[in-house]
Amino acid sequence: MLVLAAECSGAANLTDYILRAAVERAQADLLSQQTFALKKGPWSEFAKRLDAPARNLPRLRKLLKDPDVFARTAQST
Repeated sequence: MLVLAAECSGAANLTDYILRAAVERAQADLLSQQTFALKKGPWSEFAKRLDAPARNLPRLRKLLKDPDVFARTAQST
């Protein structure tokens, strides 16, 4: 059954098919993790940092403004 499914999907081989399926499942499992819990002390620190005013981080601002490596590659072609 797996060999037939791999052939139908266009995978290069059974290993590629199984690896792709495993990666897709791992992504789904990780994306389903929407809740986390903290004890009272760490929660207070987390909430305090969320409520704090934004810091001026010029290097981060530059990083977010500049085109990413994929956009730069596309522009140069």
